Amino acid sequence: MTDYNGSGDISSGGQYVREHGVGGEVLNFAPSRGLCYGYAMSKSFGGIRLRALTGTGKWNKGDELHGVDVVFIAQRPGVGQVIVGWYRNATVFHKHYGQRPGSIPGMEREGRRYLCSADARDAYLLPEEKRLFKVPTAMSGNKGFPGQSNVWYPTINLSKPGVKEFVQKARAYIHRSLQPSVVPAGDATKAGAKGRGWPRQPDHAHNALVEAIAVDYAWQHFARQKWHVESVESENHGWDLVVSRGKQTLHVEVKGTSLESVGFELTPNEYLRLQERSKTYRVCMVCNVFSSQPEIFVLSPKLVGDEWHLHQKSPPMLVGLVPRIAAVGREI
Repeated sequence: MTDYNGSGDISSGGQYVREHGVGGEVLNFAPSRGLCYGYAMSKSFGGIRLRALTGTGKWNKGDELHGVDVVFIAQRPGVGQVIVGWYRNATVFHKHYGQRPGSIPGMEREGRRYLCSADARDAYLLPEEKRLFKVPTAMSGNKGFPGQSNVWYPTINLSKPGVKEFVQKARAYIHRSLQPSVVPAGDATKAGAKGRGWPRQPDHAHNALVEAIAVDYAWQHFARQKWHVESVESENHGWDLVVSRGKQTLHVEVKGTSLESVGFELTPNEYLRLQERSKTYRVCMVCNVFSSQPEIFVLSPKLVGDEWHLHQKSPPMLVGLVPRIAAVGREI
């Protein structure tokens, strides 16, 4: 798939996909409450064998192992089997499938199962044009490499010809690939969110799309409540929208994220305007912007002692603000 976020066409995928037109992997890079949940149909739904990862230990069904790197591979038409993305520092379960609420259209009976989970900031999906790192297969004569099973354990195959070298090259490839075009599944625009462990540059096209969707959704939210809405995004006032109804006027700064959790960053200008216009300033936070039902919070400034907070009465939401100081250096 192109995005693994629940929408889009599927190519290859095996017998189940051919019969049902869908598979549990379609949501592997769709964040939910700040996490990504990874699925693969293991043999006889036996799940992951943690001893195959650790080499030691007695594991009971449902036991968890943390800090695991999970790499997802798929058959790319015209190229072959390639790496499409990965989770860093994932949690995996011993011979157990977790069950998420809800279902995938076409898979209502199966529900939404998962084998592993990771912080959405540690989930990276390569853009299609970057999916070029080929993975050898046992079917092509490379013993010890992935075969018909959808779960492969490199650790128990390191003695097989070429496997250790492949793993080393794959790790190096993942490190090199963390460039602006690699977008964390849970990237948040204007949030200053950083994938833990590996620095990256912001994906400006992705951020611009998230922000545009958020502003449009905020506009509709106020319009439905009979506010008159005017965009001043290009005027750099420190807020995006001016909304008015009767004698009341609000200055609204819009923040958006593809995550379901609230997190954002105010620029120095925005933070200053918030303090100056605390009675009329609002931060409108739109979460999960790519879903069919984004969640919106309209937050009001409140000074508690000498610290500023943002709050919403219903449903209750409280956000602390941590000021930061920046500087620019020039030769003098």
